[in-house]
Amino acid sequence: MSTAQFESIYHGYAQPGKLRIAQSGLGWKSADEKESVVTVPASEIKWIQWIRVARNHQLRIGTPKQRITFDGFLKDDFERLTNLCKQYYNVTIESKDTSVRGWNWGVAEVQSQDLAFLVAGKPAFTMPLSTVLNTSIQKTEVALEFASTVPPAPADEDNVAKKKRLRHLPDEVSEIRFYIPGSAKGMKKKAEKAKIKAEGGDAEMKDDDEESSDEDESEGEEGEMAAQVFHDAVKEKADIGEVAGEAITTISDILCLTPRGRFDIDMHADFLRLRGKTYDYRIGYPQIQKLFLLPKPDDIHCQFVVNIDPPIRQGQTRYPYLVMQFVKEEILELDLNIDEETIKDKYEGHLKTKYDDPAFEVVSLLFRVLASKKVTTPGNFQSHDGQSAVKCNVKANEGQLYLLEKQLLFISKQPTLVPLAEIASVTIARVGGNLPSARTFDLNVRVKADASPIIFSALNKEELQNIEEFLRSKKVKVKNEMEELAAAEAAALGADDSDDSDAESDKMEVDRNVGGGEDEDEDSEVDEDFQADSESDGGSATSDSDDDDDDEGNASEDEPPKKKSKKE
Repeated sequence: MSTAQFESIYHGYAQPGKLRIAQSGLGWKSADEKESVVTVPASEIKWIQWIRVARNHQLRIGTPKQRITFDGFLKDDFERLTNLCKQYYNVTIESKDTSVRGWNWGVAEVQSQDLAFLVAGKPAFTMPLSTVLNTSIQKTEVALEFASTVPPAPADEDNVAKKKRLRHLPDEVSEIRFYIPGSAKGMKKKAEKAKIKAEGGDAEMKDDDEESSDEDESEGEEGEMAAQVFHDAVKEKADIGEVAGEAITTISDILCLTPRGRFDIDMHADFLRLRGKTYDYRIGYPQIQKLFLLPKPDDIHCQFVVNIDPPIRQGQTRYPYLVMQFVKEEILELDLNIDEETIKDKYEGHLKTKYDDPAFEVVSLLFRVLASKKVTTPGNFQSHDGQSAVKCNVKANEGQLYLLEKQLLFISKQPTLVPLAEIASVTIARVGGNLPSARTFDLNVRVKADASPIIFSALNKEELQNIEEFLRSKKVKVKNEMEELAAAEAAALGADDSDDSDAESDKMEVDRNVGGGEDEDEDSEVDEDFQADSESDGGSATSDSDDDDDDEGNASEDEPPKKKSKKE
């Protein structure tokens, strides 16, 4: 039999290609040679649907393991495809209508391996549950997080290359939330009614009010909540919840600072599962980019930091880092569900079947071996009190700044990682114009690809010399504005002192020259006045004829007091 070919057919996000239909099965090849060929054997084709989608029409093919879709068919291709599928595979193509009402309320159903949202009995959209990465429930709200198609970033990728790479990626759905009130029985009845209406049947709905009241009563008295049943169904079909026995090991009650809470960690061969009271995350080992094992400055705790890309989500909040905290003296007893042969062949003998060691060492070792990533530990930097980190703030968040061999890592509620290779310059200063004599200083870090700097504030001034020497040893451009300000202030104070001393000496010399002449004049004047006064005093003090002389003497005495005040 001949082979039929269709041009400009899409498969997922790939570029359009060619779809060939033969008696042995279907085959699709993209125009991009890097894309792999997709084949569907004729023996695996169970059903085929024809649906109107954004890119013209879609051919949806069901197999025992998955659902495969091809978009881009024209309306006129339906008759030709129907004949080919009937002739080659003995399968009749089912035409499915799509709801175009645009409503955001309806019925959410789990259909085989798909999730369908029905509006008036017709599907508004469907999505494969295999793409669901995580699911969480809060009362009557169920949130689904979808796996990203973005490949992990290269280890040596800088910010400029990352922006260029992300700019060319398509948009994708990252999360969707369903509000599902009522009981499971009531939701099932509503779905059945919607399907009957969609099929055009004249089913009698005389007892709608009575049934709705019965549903309300059953919500409070009978069965499980509809949201919980839907959440469990999605979790089962999406393979989010794995059987505990299939895990290599389970680490219970781990304290996480970011995101906050206590979690159980199930370590599998290809992924780990982070289980909390509210949220449940499935993290593939390829998502893990970096690992850090760092002691806290309190000499009691140790922090294990896991860098994840793409990050996990809690609502609108993204968490690119997992920060776990352990007590250094805490001992963890752990058994691994793997045999010695697997340890030798797959993990090259880096694991043991049993552990009875400090918890932070055991957990970091498991992450290092299973994720095949190096664990970064503190380097040569030490603070003034011999610690590996210094306390500081980033905006309103208080934390610890670790100066590692290849990066700066600030650990707080939202950790910040700055590779040393991406630092353009570092300025040591006091923001706000404080005096250099202040007890703290700020570290202003400018990154090459980012215009806005990262400011680490409120660092102890005793750490200044150690930090500056460390950064200069790593060939980072450092500008110490505090030294420049102190030197400028010292120079200004020295200039003021010299000017004051010169002015004071000049003034003393002027006073000396001018003051000597005045003293001589005053002495002569005082002597003369004194003689005049003595003569006037020599006359009779009770004589009335001497009044005029006394007046003259009083007139002449107006000046001597001024001269005496000057002399004083």
